[in-house]
Amino acid sequence: MDALLAFGVNWKLLLIQGLNFGLLLLILYKFLYKPLFALIDKRQQVIEKGLKDAEEAGHEKEKVLKEKDAILATAREEGGKIADGIRKQATEAEKATLRGAQEKSMSLIVEARVKADAEREHILRESEKEIARMAVLATEKILRGSH
Repeated sequence: MDALLAFGVNWKLLLIQGLNFGLLLLILYKFLYKPLFALIDKRQQVIEKGLKDAEEAGHEKEKVLKEKDAILATAREEGGKIADGIRKQATEAEKATLRGAQEKSMSLIVEARVKADAEREHILRESEKEIARMAVLATEKILRGSH
């Protein structure tokens, strides 16, 4: 203790300052550090929860994107099938229309041939009648000339 006095340190004052410092640490710990650390822990939990939620949202987003891609692929496939069906129907309708037109043209050709044949027969009959009439007239003329 004499050494402390030699340096001008009062041990009673040092003891009281030590008690004051310890009391200050106790008060700071109870009223500042403890609530501050509790607040920091709470804030850290909120941040961890936010990170966890963000990670889950990322996984959910990936899941939704995969579902969207699957739905779009299905829709494209179904759209292709529908388009193919419509093309087939259009092709079949075109073929049916062509068949109908061909049948109609064939019936018109047959009808025209029948009419042409009938007209030819009519002309031949008329020609035969005309030839027969001319032959009769020629015979009459020949017979009149011989009398």
